[in-house]
Amino acid sequence: MKNTSRAYLTGVCLIFLLAASAAGQGLYWESSTSGGPLKDQTNVSQTYAMPKMFKIVSQAKVMILRMDQEKIYDVDPAKQTYSEMTFADMEAYAKKAGDKMAAFREKIKNMPPEQKKQMEALGAMMGGGADSPVDIKATGEKKTISGFSCAQYVMSRGGKEIMTMWVTKDVTGFDNLRKDWLEFGKRMATLTNMSGLGDAYQKMDGFPMETDVDMMGKMTTVVTKVEKRSTPASEFSVPAGYTKTESPMMQKMDK
Repeated sequence: MKNTSRAYLTGVCLIFLLAASAAGQGLYWESSTSGGPLKDQTNVSQTYAMPKMFKIVSQAKVMILRMDQEKIYDVDPAKQTYSEMTFADMEAYAKKAGDKMAAFREKIKNMPPEQKKQMEALGAMMGGGADSPVDIKATGEKKTISGFSCAQYVMSRGGKEIMTMWVTKDVTGFDNLRKDWLEFGKRMATLTNMSGLGDAYQKMDGFPMETDVDMMGKMTTVVTKVEKRSTPASEFSVPAGYTKTESPMMQKMDK
């Protein structure tokens, strides 16, 4: 259950990070993710983006984000099953997690100094300080990734660097879907423990070709291919005949 929920969160986070500059009437990209909760594994994925619809296809799962329905679908082609969560469900999950964190902070207030220090460090790993503002700045550094000239941006929160991104202006036509991402980012910020990223992204100009984020260890995502592509709306629906199951997050909320 723990690994399933972690994989789900990782997938959600990837949509959040990479949908930042989805383009034109449609965009398609391939990427490779390693580190963080994936440990020694590498996840290769394909992302399809259309207005208000995103889909990530990885080795074992398919995740579909439908902003027009305010739902996320987690699809398992091997088992021919799927689960779904509404944005309201996810916000309820985030609120419950926030309440637990508040109770955790209250509990450690009167602990001995050394124990309190240890518990505060644990709290930071669990998401403590997630309400602190996120700062973003362009460093001026440049490099080429998958044939695209990229500039480096660094995001920090509470004085700690939380993300480094290399973005390019050479992927044309991204403006049409940027509004969708900003809307989604505001809804997902607390769930992904990245409050303030929505506002920070508005200051970043370009499509993210490489992302390094501190998520249970450093997780790196590199885009290896990107192109404009229109994808039929039918591709953003659960295939007929699949069996609905309970979402891993909803199972955790029930405990």
